[in-house]
Amino acid sequence: MKNFIPNLRRRISRRACLRAASLFPTAGLAASRASATVTREGNVHTIDDVDTPAVVIDLDVLEKNINGMQQVCHDAGIDLMVHIKTHKVPQIAHMQLRAGAVGICCQKLGEAEVMVAAGIDGDVLIPYNIVGRPKLVRLARLAKRARMTVAVDSEITAKGISEQLRKDGASVRVFVELDTGGKRTGVQSPQAAVELAGKVSKLPNLELRGVMTYPSRLEAKAFIEETVALFRKAGLPIEEISGGGTGAEARSKEIGCTVHRSGSYVFEGLKRISASRNPPNPDTCATRMIATVVSTPTPDRIIIDGGQKTFQRGPRRGYGHIVEHPDAVIYGMSVEHGHVDVSAVSHKFRVGERLSVIPDHQGITINHHDEAYAVRKGLIEDVWKVAGRGRVQ
Repeated sequence: MKNFIPNLRRRISRRACLRAASLFPTAGLAASRASATVTREGNVHTIDDVDTPAVVIDLDVLEKNINGMQQVCHDAGIDLMVHIKTHKVPQIAHMQLRAGAVGICCQKLGEAEVMVAAGIDGDVLIPYNIVGRPKLVRLARLAKRARMTVAVDSEITAKGISEQLRKDGASVRVFVELDTGGKRTGVQSPQAAVELAGKVSKLPNLELRGVMTYPSRLEAKAFIEETVALFRKAGLPIEEISGGGTGAEARSKEIGCTVHRSGSYVFEGLKRISASRNPPNPDTCATRMIATVVSTPTPDRIIIDGGQKTFQRGPRRGYGHIVEHPDAVIYGMSVEHGHVDVSAVSHKFRVGERLSVIPDHQGITINHHDEAYAVRKGLIEDVWKVAGRGRVQ
C-alpha cells in the first residue's frame, strides 16, 4: 500500500466528494459508480488518498455477503429481514432490500428514523420494548410514514404504545417476544405469551402479528410449538414467527420460524467471526480500518493511529486482524494509539506506512465513525454517511 499522500485537502476536496455523494442518497451501486471519479481534478479517488484512520468497505465482499445470505434463506425456505444495526448505512440497507430482503430491523427508534428518512417505507421492525412518552411520540410519527412493527413483553409496554398511537392517529403491528433461553427480554412461558397476546389483541391501534425470539436455538422448538398451539386454540393471529442470529437461518426454519433476522453477515460473512472457529479474513469480512504507522519505537513494536476511539474498548478476542501482516498482533490500545507486536513479522516497518485492519467487531467499530468509503479494487466509488451512528435513543 502506498504511503499516505500528505496535505490531502490541496489535492482533493473531500467536501465536494461528499456533496456529490449526497446527490444519490438512496441510490445503489449504479449511482456509486457514477460518483467514483468525482474529485477536484477529475481523477479517480483511491484509498491511498484518504486520511487515516478511515473505515473502508470492500464492495465486492459486501455484495457477495448480501447475495450469499439471501440465497441461504431462499434455500432454507425462510424470509430474510435484515438487521441494520451492524452497518447503520441507508445505502447498504437499500442494497439488501433490492437483493430480496422482506424488510429491515432496527434496534432503536433513532436507527429507524434514519432509515425511513432515507426512503425505506416498507416493513420496519423494532424488536425492542419502547417505553416513555418521548419515544412513543416518535414511534407514532414513524408509523405514519412506514409499516412499523414493534416487540413487547409486558402489558405496561403494550398499553403505553396503544395509548399514544390512539392519541396521534397511528397504528403498528406487534410481536410478543419470547425468552426461549437467551435470558434477555421476553415472556417466560408459552402460557404468558398467549395471555399477553390476548391483551394486545384488544388494545386499540395495535395489530397482533405473531411472536419473535432471539437467538434461534434448537432448544426453543418446544417453546415455540406450544406457543403456536395456544395462539391457535385461543383464536389469536400468528402470521409471523421471527427468529434471529447470523448463521442460524436453517435453525430458525427448523424450530418453526417463518422469517429470520440477520445483520452481522454484511460485514463478517455467513458465519460470525470467531478467533478459534472462524477468524477474520479478507474473503468474508467487508470492513477495513485503514491506519497509519506513526511510530516504530522498537524493532518488535509499532504504533498505529487508531486506538479505542477508532476500534472499540476492551474486546474479548483481540482488536483486529492486520491483512498485510497476519502474524502482527494488536495487543493493546490506549485512547488514540494502537499497540502492535510485530516480533513475529520479518517486514521492517516504517513511519508513514499504511495498514488494513479488519476490526474484531465491525458493527461496534463503524459506530465510532461519521463516514465509510465504499471501495472496489482500491478505487472509492462512494462516500457513505454512517447515518445511524450514535442513534441509541
